[in-house]
Amino acid sequence: MSRIGTLQKPYPEAFAAAMAATMPPGAEPLQLFTTIAQSPRAWEKFAGGSLLARGPLPLRGREIVILRTTARTACEYEWGIHVNAFAPKAQLTPEQIVSTVTGWAADGNWADNEAALICAVDSLLTDKKLTDDEHKALAAHYDAAQQLEVVQLVAFYHGVALICGAFDIPLEAGAARFPPQGASPPNKS
Repeated sequence: MSRIGTLQKPYPEAFAAAMAATMPPGAEPLQLFTTIAQSPRAWEKFAGGSLLARGPLPLRGREIVILRTTARTACEYEWGIHVNAFAPKAQLTPEQIVSTVTGWAADGNWADNEAALICAVDSLLTDKKLTDDEHKALAAHYDAAQQLEVVQLVAFYHGVALICGAFDIPLEAGAARFPPQGASPPNKS
């Protein structure tokens, strides 16, 4: 349980409806959600600002941005959820999943458009901006709506990392764990 506890059943109608639309059938709400939902205002702001719905980026690009952001912000909680729930759908290889934590844009795991995403995330988190060259690399592959989505995803998941860290939200059962630094990808056999 988080440092500040979690919302308990019976859930308020609005939160229960949101979870029915968000979570797989029969799945309990994530601890992140029940921690935030203790405050109706905080939940409203989080849900309103979240980017849970499909956006202009393809799923694969979206997940690369989310995994890199959560890895760079040391948010193993959210990284693990996305590895389990979305990495297979995004067709990310075991090497690419490890690279989101221990690799870099030019480590040989990424196509040019994906390397541009990794570079953008790294620059936004480190420098809080993109250089002209970094923006040109991103713009070579992504239109204005997609570029805005990249920046908003980085900002949103950086915020998620702050929430998880501040309230020490424990990992979900069965969630993927960060690979050790210097780890090689899992054996494909």
